[in-house]
Amino acid sequence: MREQRGSRDIVSRRLAVLLIIIGAMFAADSVLELSVAPKLWPVLLTIVAVGLIGIFIKRSARGGGYLGGGIYLLCFSGLALYCNFADWAMLTVLWPVFIVFLGLAFLAVFFACGRNRWYLLLGLLLLSTAVVLWLFLALSGQFWWTAFILVGVSLLVWERGQ
Repeated sequence: MREQRGSRDIVSRRLAVLLIIIGAMFAADSVLELSVAPKLWPVLLTIVAVGLIGIFIKRSARGGGYLGGGIYLLCFSGLALYCNFADWAMLTVLWPVFIVFLGLAFLAVFFACGRNRWYLLLGLLLLSTAVVLWLFLALSGQFWWTAFILVGVSLLVWERGQ
């Protein structure tokens, strides 16, 4: 009972400090008229992502959903932060990175949670698909044959992991 209360107190303190920092950031932005705070919303997603990864690490029963979700949110928040300070129009070419994020999440679950070969296959196929899509969009339609090579390499890696 006492241990539960202690861990709840630690979580409450961390949340309180986090809220104070966020409030101070918004106050500084408002007083100094910087207009930076609205661009920093992805930092909140980063905090959630780190929290999900932390839950995965702390749990004895390691559910891959926490890790996969945390990895995806962490990648997305980095992209969103970049686009906030650069230009969101870049997503017309960069949208395959969302598929890359999914692939990375599945690969992280594969390496961290018991090496289920389906996670490996799905992660590699998603990464291969994203590369092919990017090649089609960014370079030209000349590289359609890379789809065969990337899927073949993914299948070889998958067979080796069995």
